[in-house]
Amino acid sequence: MALSVAMAAQRHGYLASGQWPDVAVALLLEGNEDPEIAELAGLNGQSTGWDTAPLVAAVCERLGVSSPGAGESADLVARLMADELRARPASVTAPMIRLLARLAPLDFESDLANRCYGAAEYLDCGCARVDSDLEAESRLLPTLSLPASVVQVLAWPLRSTLPTVQPPLGH
Repeated sequence: MALSVAMAAQRHGYLASGQWPDVAVALLLEGNEDPEIAELAGLNGQSTGWDTAPLVAAVCERLGVSSPGAGESADLVARLMADELRARPASVTAPMIRLLARLAPLDFESDLANRCYGAAEYLDCGCARVDSDLEAESRLLPTLSLPASVVQVLAWPLRSTLPTVQPPLGH
């Protein structure tokens, strides 16, 4: 499952090639002893797709993991962020709406991402009320049941886009 989520994050531009070694280290720490995972973990953060893609492809082929499609990718990233926010809450209002709104331009097939995209523009203006059910719905997505260390590594690139403090109201 972790590989599918990582590929989904990469599809949406939230996992760069140089971040695969961090994912591999988290997988090793959780007991995965695959030789390609170990080789990926040995690469540095400056690694390119030329370095990581063959190793990721070999692991995925051996484990029978296919690249998730557009709709499934958005769902996996949304569930990843729900797991992340359950473990480490954010200090801003509607963090799931803010995060999932970033998926919509790349994935128009995700109804949840598109609804979040439409609501995100009004979060900090005070001129319209954002549906609180939308945030609640997105936070209640089913868990991926991934180890916490893997969730943290995979979620960090998208989580880092959240404001660290509540933005002021206004246009």
